[in-house]
Amino acid sequence: MTSGLPDGEGPGLEPGSGGGAPGAPAPPARAPSAAAGEEAAARPRARPPPAPPVAALRMESLLVWVVERVAKFPREHRFTVGDRLIEVCVDVLSALVEASFKRDKAALLAAASRALVRARVLARVARRLRLLTEAQQLHFVAESDEVGKMVGGWHRSVSARPAPRARGAG
Repeated sequence: MTSGLPDGEGPGLEPGSGGGAPGAPAPPARAPSAAAGEEAAARPRARPPPAPPVAALRMESLLVWVVERVAKFPREHRFTVGDRLIEVCVDVLSALVEASFKRDKAALLAAASRALVRARVLARVARRLRLLTEAQQLHFVAESDEVGKMVGGWHRSVSARPAPRARGAG
């Protein structure tokens, strides 16, 4: 039941007392110290996390689309073909996200590419079982091809660079 007063203010409470015991003094306000301001200025600003690669964002959208479609599969196929399709799409997305943070990206990008091929095969199986319409399968093919092109380009650009040297070697 509400009293119609702002939170922390009620009978027997002083406004702004924070809801403490009636008649109890409010805790003292902390004044910022000069040292705290100097420390904050001396600390380097934390960099925001890097933006996810476009391929990962595109795969994320495709994954959401797949999950929505699999939810409508008949029970007899939802937990076999459907779950495997979702699992493989999650594997692709995970590899892409992980590759964005690793120095050695080539192995992860190759794994993402292989998983994308497995997802395409599962989508074809789902189409043959009439779990996806032709239009839905074509949509999956178009989106997965686009992700595949992005992953392939990323992989080629990474493979063209010289391998990172081990620290302390030289």
